[in-house]
Order: sequence, then structure tokens, then C-alpha cells
Amino acid sequence: MQRLGEKYQSVEAFGWAARDSSGHLSPFVFSRRETGEEEVRVKVLYCGVCHSDLHCLKNEWHSSIYPLVPGE
Repeated sequence: MQRLGEKYQSVEAFGWAARDSSGHLSPFVFSRRETGEEEVRVKVLYCGVCHSDLHCLKNEWHSSIYPLVPGE
């Protein structure tokens, strides 16, 4: 199991991200660390959106950093 700060292999991932406070989502490709030996990878087909994600998308709490993938 890898520990914080250790080197890791990155893999390409896909998500929907807001690029600014308009709240519009667009396709977004980014890098994540590889799945560890004691972890599982799941493919998400459908999901819900928490109302707090909407606040973050529009930067209503003044703490959002873009690009922003809600629910991350």
C-alpha cells in the first residue's frame, strides 16, 4: 500500500467539470493515481448531484477552484 508522498503511477480519468462560475459542465480529462492493491475501481454509469455541489459549481461559497469536478 502506498503512503502519502510516495511515487505513484498515474492513469487518465474522465469527468464533467465546470471551468468557471457559470456552472456549465463540459467533458474533462485529468490524471489520477493508479488503484492500489487494497482498493477497487468502479465504473459510474449514473449519479445524483448534491445541492452543495451546485453551490460549489457557481462559487457561491467563494472557495471553488476551477476546473471543478463536482462530487469529487
